[in-house]
Amino acid sequence: MPEEEPLLLQTDAGPTLHWRGLDFYPRTDPVSYARRKARVHSPLPRSLYFVPSLGLGHGLPDLLEALPADCAVLCVEVYQEVMRIAAARGIPRHPRLLVVRTEDPEAAAAALRDMGTGRFRRVVEAPLSAGYRLAPELYARIRRRLEREVMRYWQNRLTLIAMGSLQVRNVVANLPLLRDALDFSALSTTLPVVVAGAGPSLAGSLPVLARNRDRFVLVAVDTALPTLTSSGIAADVVVALEAQAVNNQDFIGVTAAAARTVFACDLSVHPSAARLFAGRICFFSSEFAPLRLWERLARHGLRPQTFPALGSVGVAAAHAALRITRESVFLTGLDLSFPGSKTHAGGSPPVLAMLARSTRLDPIGQASYRALADRRLLRLADKHGLPILTDRVLSSYRDSLAEEISASAGRVLDCSETGLPLGVSAIPAERFEEILQCIPSAAPRLRIDQERRFAGARLAGFVAAERSLLADVVKAAAEFGTSGEAGDSIGLLLAEADYTWAHFPDVPDLSAPDRGFVARARIAVLYYAERLRRIESVL
Repeated sequence: MPEEEPLLLQTDAGPTLHWRGLDFYPRTDPVSYARRKARVHSPLPRSLYFVPSLGLGHGLPDLLEALPADCAVLCVEVYQEVMRIAAARGIPRHPRLLVVRTEDPEAAAAALRDMGTGRFRRVVEAPLSAGYRLAPELYARIRRRLEREVMRYWQNRLTLIAMGSLQVRNVVANLPLLRDALDFSALSTTLPVVVAGAGPSLAGSLPVLARNRDRFVLVAVDTALPTLTSSGIAADVVVALEAQAVNNQDFIGVTAAAARTVFACDLSVHPSAARLFAGRICFFSSEFAPLRLWERLARHGLRPQTFPALGSVGVAAAHAALRITRESVFLTGLDLSFPGSKTHAGGSPPVLAMLARSTRLDPIGQASYRALADRRLLRLADKHGLPILTDRVLSSYRDSLAEEISASAGRVLDCSETGLPLGVSAIPAERFEEILQCIPSAAPRLRIDQERRFAGARLAGFVAAERSLLADVVKAAAEFGTSGEAGDSIGLLLAEADYTWAHFPDVPDLSAPDRGFVARARIAVLYYAERLRRIESVL
């Protein structure tokens, strides 16, 4: 029978732990063993060292001593019994060491965020005891979650540098549209929801969707809208994230056919797309950067319902579906891979563009082949265990989607025949239709609470207050540029107006900003001050 409590053993070379048939350290030299383990690493700068299992803490001081000053250690212990013994003996303390007792990978990721994710470029696993062998799969999941947290931070940071200025400009440009828009929380249904992505597998679900259209709410990603419309299937909700105008091709020729479709979009979506659905807009807000602007919008009652920064419109559509209904959610067209070397469903804008460009010398299919040949592809197992091609971006979206639906996995079903596994049960088209036919038809399918609107008077007050803030920033920046002294005011004001310069590649020290940064930030502030002046003139 396994021991109920870990056994602390004293040896001539120091203490060790024994539990469930496992010695955490060799009994011959427990302390020196852990110290040797700590020294075998060739540390890279800006690394987070993940230590699975605290054990008795042997080797942690040596590891910290060996690491550069820009590295830190996160030690995770999943067993309270081990943590209790280690705490009674005394856990090592150090400014760059954080010890967490948790079984939840999300809690470990939250601890990393508290440490400052941007401090680290990578996660390095450094087991100092054999304690991780008591729960190897759980520790592996925690490590993967930490790696995803770091990867996601830098993906978002690079996206912010490349796209942040455009996203913020779109947020500002979309402010007047709030007057006639609804909050995303206005949408609900008592029916199941089908989420339609634009992957090749969508084609296999179209007949089932068409035959049972009055039995579910259809939430489509923007790129899937033409495919659905060409099959005579109108979406109840179309979800959009894209900050660039290029995605407007998704709506060519379909807005009239989808006259009752609700446009659920991020507040940072390109304004031209939102205007196509005037009177049918439901805004949500993803925090693509930690800006003070969000707090001020919320204080004025103008921040739409928040979504996580998911990056992929398919993942955002699944998140939206889970918020709209408490019933089942069916996923189709979310392949996140290239089944048969195809990239999108037939009838979608990328496929139509390929057909339009085809000639005798550049036949159909060559554009898709070249697009895949230019990518660094991965070969992973699909949901049937067979090899399928994908890339790092799509596989990271798959991980995000699986993580997003994991808490609701019991009511999420994958109806696509192909693609990467999503961590939920997959069902064939026949079973999908059997389930739908057991659901009574309903009209209207989607409920819209018209009371959940944004107040125009609050919008005018927000714009006036924001203009006043930016005027103060411009004045303080001018004084700082002239004298080099502005007390603490310039740093505090720039922190409040961080959305104007968040896309700058350098991260400033606002406690002592340099003149070059302040001069560049002043130009950006003047630009947004003028944009807000124009908005105020039409309110």
